[in-house]
Amino acid sequence: MGDHAAVRRLSPRRWRILSFLAQHGSTSTLDVALVCDVSRLTAHRDLAWLHEAGLVRRRRSEEDRTHTWWYEVTVEGVEVLRRDLAASGRPVPLQLGWRRPSLAGALLFLPLVEVSRRNPGRCELFQWLATMETSAWLRQHDLAHLRADGYGVWLEDGQCLRFLVHVDHGPAADRIADYETGTSGPGGLLTGYWRADRVVPVGGVLVIAQDADREDQLLADLVREPLRTPVALTTRDSLCRHWPDDQVWRVAGEEGRRRLIDVGA
Repeated sequence: MGDHAAVRRLSPRRWRILSFLAQHGSTSTLDVALVCDVSRLTAHRDLAWLHEAGLVRRRRSEEDRTHTWWYEVTVEGVEVLRRDLAASGRPVPLQLGWRRPSLAGALLFLPLVEVSRRNPGRCELFQWLATMETSAWLRQHDLAHLRADGYGVWLEDGQCLRFLVHVDHGPAADRIADYETGTSGPGGLLTGYWRADRVVPVGGVLVIAQDADREDQLLADLVREPLRTPVALTTRDSLCRHWPDDQVWRVAGEEGRRRLIDVGA
């Protein structure tokens, strides 16, 4: 890397940016500005500084007409983070620096962070675990057979919703063993919940369907085979057109849509 003096001059905010890149994969200046609650110019300056120090690299697609830079942590950046975590006695996250960006992060995490910024004191994404940390959290609750794309805690007007989130990739992506077909439910996406012998410690399970037809299919399956944990569905298009805390979530057997905070009510 090269500049060890530069590493010693890392500000808390730049440490946070480096950690965010290492745990969430490549991201844009706008996303960094949102997560760190700073202006886009400040985020750009911090990323440029980290790039000059050799801790992050950047790229942009020739097909992207906006010419947006995407930043990723370098091997040197990962090593700096690893040493800092180990020296302070904190655990080193699995696959640090080798994670790909998640759809759950883009569709739910970042929009909820922005909602929190727009409504200080009223709304807050209190906690978010990416896929690897969600798997560890499930293992701690003896639910290692479940697979989820994220875990979050959403606070709004004095209420709290703990949730797991799944991004549906369609029936073709949910290949399961033949003997499980009869109990697979929505294309195998939620199979583990029917097999669970304990209540999952969340207020709701959020499913982001590919499109409206897939959403209808999943809801019909849930009507036939309801779960003990409330399941709410929406589509990728809905989350692109509306804020995720709005009335975009459908619950099996109900008319209309719920707000996020009301999913577990």
